[in-house]
Amino acid sequence: MLPATLAIFAGAAAVGIVFSIVAGALLSAGATGPLPTATPLEVVVAWMLGLQVGVIVLTILAAGFFASNRWETLALRRPQQGWVVLAWAPLPMFIATGAWTAFLMWWRPDVVVDDLKVFKDMLTGNTALAALIVIGIGAPLSEELLFRGFMFSGLAKSRLGILGTTLLTASLWTALHYSYSMFGLIEVFAIGLYFSWLLVRTGSAWVTIFCHAVYNTVVALVLYSVTLPVPAG
Repeated sequence: MLPATLAIFAGAAAVGIVFSIVAGALLSAGATGPLPTATPLEVVVAWMLGLQVGVIVLTILAAGFFASNRWETLALRRPQQGWVVLAWAPLPMFIATGAWTAFLMWWRPDVVVDDLKVFKDMLTGNTALAALIVIGIGAPLSEELLFRGFMFSGLAKSRLGILGTTLLTASLWTALHYSYSMFGLIEVFAIGLYFSWLLVRTGSAWVTIFCHAVYNTVVALVLYSVTLPVPAG
């Protein structure tokens, strides 16, 4: 599963490069006067969108090589407790991350601002709509299909077992967010552990996709609506 995961990510990164090149070309098409060029932020958003599309498509395709039922391989099944589980699944995450963020805003607001600034910038101006799609839809679908669907479902049956797979997938998912502060990485790792528990508890990656999408969308809408404070000093 690990070699396949690396191959999926490499292929998806190439798709992201194509998306960024096409986005730059589209900005120049039909322009009058000096040709506009894509800003670095627009290139990054286009690359992220392409990366996510690539991960989703390649993960679904790769799942078919490991089992005849690719949806079962990706744990895309009805939750064992029924869809009502979606009503409570995000609550522990919001309570824990809300308390953690409130503590950091009291103790180290500069850390919170630094971690969120890039997303605030993405949600401003021409990239706002694309950024909302990237954050609220693309990231949950691509990351959960790859980490909690493809990787977890496969590795949990290996000698790693559920505990080892939980720690490994949460660690690799956290590494994907390497640009965050140490405090941000702690939060991501904790959410990764919770998502793995949800997957085992409910048997469905749809639950983690839903929780991830709700969390990211709420954060994106809050960032879109507020002005980030400027830390003192």
